[in-house]
Amino acid sequence: MNYPQELLRDIYWSFANGTFSSQKKFLKELKKYYKEIAGNEIPLDLDKVIYPYPKMVIQYMKYNYADEDWDEPQVLLRSEEEKGFTAGELLYKIHNTIGKHLATEDNCYFEGLTFGTDQDPDYPDTAVYFLDTGT
Repeated sequence: MNYPQELLRDIYWSFANGTFSSQKKFLKELKKYYKEIAGNEIPLDLDKVIYPYPKMVIQYMKYNYADEDWDEPQVLLRSEEEKGFTAGELLYKIHNTIGKHLATEDNCYFEGLTFGTDQDPDYPDTAVYFLDTGT
Protein backbone atom coordinates (compact mmCIF):
# COMPACT_ATOMS: atom_id res chain seq x y z
CA MET A 1 0.00 0.00 0.00
CA ASN A 2 1.05 3.55 -0.59
CA TYR A 3 0.28 5.25 2.72
CA PRO A 4 0.73 9.01 3.16
CA GLN A 5 3.88 9.74 5.18
CA GLU A 6 2.31 12.67 7.03
CA LEU A 7 -1.24 13.78 7.70
CA LEU A 8 -2.88 16.89 9.13
CA ARG A 9 0.18 19.07 9.53
CA ASP A 10 -0.47 22.76 10.25
CA ILE A 11 -3.71 22.08 12.13
CA TYR A 12 -3.82 23.83 15.48
CA TRP A 13 -5.77 22.05 18.20
CA SER A 14 -5.61 21.32 21.92
CA PHE A 15 -6.80 18.07 23.43
CA ALA A 16 -7.67 20.04 26.56
CA ASN A 17 -10.89 21.25 24.88
CA GLY A 18 -13.13 18.51 26.33
CA THR A 19 -15.04 15.81 24.49
CA PHE A 20 -17.77 16.40 21.92
CA SER A 21 -21.12 14.68 21.46
CA SER A 22 -21.01 15.02 17.68
CA GLN A 23 -18.59 15.58 14.84
CA LYS A 24 -20.52 18.72 13.87
CA LYS A 25 -19.98 20.29 17.32
CA PHE A 26 -16.33 19.29 17.28
CA LEU A 27 -15.70 20.81 13.84
CA LYS A 28 -17.38 24.06 14.87
CA GLU A 29 -15.07 24.32 17.90
CA LEU A 30 -12.03 23.28 15.85
CA LYS A 31 -12.66 26.07 13.32
CA LYS A 32 -13.17 28.61 16.10
CA TYR A 33 -10.00 27.51 17.93
CA TYR A 34 -7.94 27.51 14.74
CA LYS A 35 -9.10 31.02 13.82
CA GLU A 36 -8.22 32.31 17.30
CA ILE A 37 -4.71 30.85 17.08
CA ALA A 38 -3.88 31.38 13.41
CA GLY A 39 -5.94 34.47 12.68
CA ASN A 40 -7.49 32.89 9.58
CA GLU A 41 -9.64 29.95 8.45
CA ILE A 42 -8.38 26.36 8.38
CA PRO A 43 -6.56 25.88 5.05
CA LEU A 44 -7.98 22.39 4.62
CA ASP A 45 -11.29 21.04 3.36
CA LEU A 46 -12.47 19.08 6.39
CA ASP A 47 -14.97 17.13 4.24
CA LYS A 48 -12.31 15.86 1.84
CA VAL A 49 -11.05 12.27 2.13
CA ILE A 50 -7.40 12.55 3.13
CA TYR A 51 -6.82 8.91 4.05
CA PRO A 52 -8.34 6.49 1.51
CA TYR A 53 -8.49 3.44 3.76
CA PRO A 54 -11.29 2.53 6.22
CA LYS A 55 -9.09 1.90 9.26
CA MET A 56 -5.85 3.01 10.87
CA VAL A 57 -4.03 2.63 14.15
CA ILE A 58 -2.92 5.66 16.11
CA GLN A 59 -0.03 5.26 18.55
CA TYR A 60 0.67 8.00 21.05
CA MET A 61 2.86 8.65 24.06
CA LYS A 62 1.51 9.20 27.55
CA TYR A 63 3.51 9.49 30.73
CA ASN A 64 2.75 6.80 33.30
CA TYR A 65 3.31 8.46 36.66
CA ALA A 66 3.02 5.17 38.59
CA ASP A 67 5.90 3.60 36.65
CA GLU A 68 7.68 6.91 36.01
CA ASP A 69 8.03 5.95 32.36
CA TRP A 70 6.35 6.53 29.01
CA ASP A 71 3.58 4.29 27.70
CA GLU A 72 2.84 4.02 23.97
CA PRO A 73 -0.78 2.88 23.69
CA GLN A 74 -2.37 2.11 20.32
CA VAL A 75 -5.95 2.73 19.24
CA LEU A 76 -7.70 1.29 16.19
CA LEU A 77 -9.92 3.83 14.41
CA ARG A 78 -12.51 2.90 11.80
CA SER A 79 -14.03 5.27 9.30
CA GLU A 80 -17.79 5.54 8.93
CA GLU A 81 -17.29 5.27 5.16
CA GLU A 82 -15.54 2.52 3.21
CA LYS A 83 -13.89 5.22 1.06
CA GLY A 84 -11.78 6.31 4.03
CA PHE A 85 -11.41 9.17 6.49
CA THR A 86 -12.18 12.79 5.81
CA ALA A 87 -9.96 15.26 7.64
CA GLY A 88 -12.86 16.21 9.90
CA GLU A 89 -13.80 12.64 10.79
CA LEU A 90 -10.20 11.67 11.52
CA LEU A 91 -9.58 14.68 13.77
CA TYR A 92 -12.87 14.11 15.58
CA LYS A 93 -12.15 10.43 16.23
CA ILE A 94 -8.60 11.12 17.38
CA HIS A 95 -9.81 13.83 19.73
CA ASN A 96 -12.69 11.89 21.28
CA THR A 97 -10.70 8.64 21.54
CA ILE A 98 -7.26 9.83 22.61
CA GLY A 99 -7.74 13.44 23.67
CA LYS A 100 -9.09 12.59 27.11
CA HIS A 101 -5.81 10.80 27.87
CA LEU A 102 -3.72 13.82 26.88
CA ALA A 103 -5.94 16.68 28.06
CA THR A 104 -3.99 17.31 31.26
CA GLU A 105 -0.55 16.46 29.88
CA ASP A 106 2.11 18.99 28.86
CA ASN A 107 2.02 17.51 25.36
CA CYS A 108 -1.70 18.22 24.82
CA TYR A 109 -1.35 20.03 21.47
CA PHE A 110 -2.01 18.24 18.19
CA GLU A 111 0.85 18.50 15.66
CA GLY A 112 -0.14 15.93 13.03
CA LEU A 113 0.37 12.27 12.22
CA THR A 114 3.50 10.51 10.97
CA PHE A 115 3.43 7.10 9.28
CA GLY A 116 5.10 4.41 11.34
CA THR A 117 4.56 0.98 9.83
CA ASP A 118 2.11 -1.37 8.17
CA GLN A 119 3.77 -4.44 9.72
CA ASP A 120 2.40 -4.33 13.28
CA PRO A 121 1.59 -7.93 14.29
CA ASP A 122 -1.33 -6.76 16.45
CA TYR A 123 -2.96 -5.00 13.47
CA PRO A 124 -2.21 -6.87 10.22
CA ASP A 125 -2.85 -4.97 6.99
CA THR A 126 -3.42 -1.73 8.89
CA ALA A 127 -1.16 1.30 8.89
CA VAL A 128 0.11 2.62 12.21
CA TYR A 129 0.55 6.37 12.56
CA PHE A 130 2.30 8.17 15.39
CA LEU A 131 0.35 11.03 16.94
CA ASP A 132 2.69 14.00 17.08
CA THR A 133 2.00 16.27 20.03
CA GLY A 134 3.67 19.29 21.48
CA THR A 135 3.73 21.59 24.47
